[in-house]
Amino acid sequence: MKKNIFALIIGLIPTFGLHAQALQDTVLTRQLELQREFNPTLQDANKINSLPVVREPQVTKANTDYAMWTTRATPPFEIALPRPGSIMTDIPYTLQRGYVKLNAGNYANIDGAVGIKFLDSETNKVNFMFLHNSSNGNIDYNQDVTPNKIKMKYMDNFARLNFKHIFEASEFDIYGSFLHSQFNYFGNNFGETRMLDDNNQILSLFNLKASLHNTQPQPINYSGTFSYNYFSTKYGRTIADESFGGNQVDAKLDLNKSFIGGDNLVGIKGEFTGVFYDEIKTLGEDEKISNFIMVDANPYIHLEGFNWKMRVGANLDFVFDDENKFYISPNVSFSTMVSENSSLYLNATGGVGKNTYLDMYRESRYLLPNTIVNHSYTPFAIDGGAKIGALNGFRINVFGGYKKTKDEHFLVLQSQPQYQEFLIPLLGDLTHSHIGARVHSNIWSPLEVAVEVKKNFYSVSKVKGLDAEPSELKAWNKPGFEVDIDATFSATDKLKVMLGYYFANERWSIAKGINQELDDINNLSAGALYNVNKMFTINLKANNIFNQTYDMWYGYPAQGVNVMGGFTFKF
Repeated sequence: MKKNIFALIIGLIPTFGLHAQALQDTVLTRQLELQREFNPTLQDANKINSLPVVREPQVTKANTDYAMWTTRATPPFEIALPRPGSIMTDIPYTLQRGYVKLNAGNYANIDGAVGIKFLDSETNKVNFMFLHNSSNGNIDYNQDVTPNKIKMKYMDNFARLNFKHIFEASEFDIYGSFLHSQFNYFGNNFGETRMLDDNNQILSLFNLKASLHNTQPQPINYSGTFSYNYFSTKYGRTIADESFGGNQVDAKLDLNKSFIGGDNLVGIKGEFTGVFYDEIKTLGEDEKISNFIMVDANPYIHLEGFNWKMRVGANLDFVFDDENKFYISPNVSFSTMVSENSSLYLNATGGVGKNTYLDMYRESRYLLPNTIVNHSYTPFAIDGGAKIGALNGFRINVFGGYKKTKDEHFLVLQSQPQYQEFLIPLLGDLTHSHIGARVHSNIWSPLEVAVEVKKNFYSVSKVKGLDAEPSELKAWNKPGFEVDIDATFSATDKLKVMLGYYFANERWSIAKGINQELDDINNLSAGALYNVNKMFTINLKANNIFNQTYDMWYGYPAQGVNVMGGFTFKF
């Protein structure tokens, strides 16, 4: 069987490599074009001290580009820290050649960035970017333990060099990047021996990616990417254990062509992911790590009418790991305008959550070392709603959804047979439905306000990995009710003030077979920036102003009130 798998891989790689290289991540494209200054958006003033990124896995295909800083190379808990979201903000194009940014605050929080254009002609562009983000401060556990403090440490350094060539009818991008990330596992071990003796874990990640897509209509439109990642770590589950590493290859291809006139398209998307892990001899026989290979095909038809759009397709997923499986799920969407400013939409999708090592690192770096999380499968996920914009500058989106996922993962603090500082994955079948509404207003142009309210409903069954089952299964680490408010006020053409508020409750974890209710998140954040001139900007942000105490995961506390200030200089 393995021979057949590798034969399939060898046959597929040239196919993907032929068009080698899907559309580049738009966020990083904007970053590397240096269209940047410190200009925090609504999101920068908010969710700085909020939930870890435990959003439901996207039923669309997971992003395998692994330009890690796009969603912050830091783990989701660092949403509770000042983030360099400012350099990921859309601003008007500037003629400056580059920028330098530096912010610092309590807890030894540091956020820095340097970017420069080496070449910026009509057909060729060469850019370089370096990002730094770190913290080294004491935080308090929210459980009654001795000692009740620990130093939370991490430092991420990310560098990327990008080249773009613009042809007459297409664009080609190639870049190389390197991430060096070191951190300690600061989870609460309730007085037990720390497995790594508080030594810093290190992840090194090298990425090489190329992409090609047409910019003018062709008989067959195309876009494709090819990406190679090499990663390694310093420690296993103990100081003496072998460390973890491997290689990941990703390729994507999208081919489509017009038919029956207009904007109607027929096409097919293909995707290949191959993850090949190093052998770890210190693991037990029942913990051996399997390579992961997935081949996906997504045939589709896109149709458009006078006031409607429709996409009909299917996801066909072939997965080869410790078992070989085939999955099929819908990929259908429909939207229609019911008035000049209002529309209805409905989506029915599904797919496989790969949960590769790099996927999981992006969710939480504090996962038990040398651990691979099994892939999940969503046979269907339905969401829909109404977008209403009857008034100029005032929009409402009322939405809801329902989905089922097999082998969803829940990250909890390891507590059996004894507490350790790591997070471990529990797998279970999850049914998730939600309803909510989002209101956005900028009726008065200096003030922009967005409010979102969302209620989640969960049902969990068939959980694997529990030594002792609790009286009730919970959707651990997933919020029940959320309120998210963002506001930006442009006091003058030079001064902006931001305010954010985030609330989340009904959060649960599990330890020693007992459900643990986590404290509510009740976070208020505020910030301001002042453009001294076209080249120099100063800023100040305060996060968790209420100084709330809560855990991101049980045993992993957030920082208290933290303030960060600094400057951005464009040259």
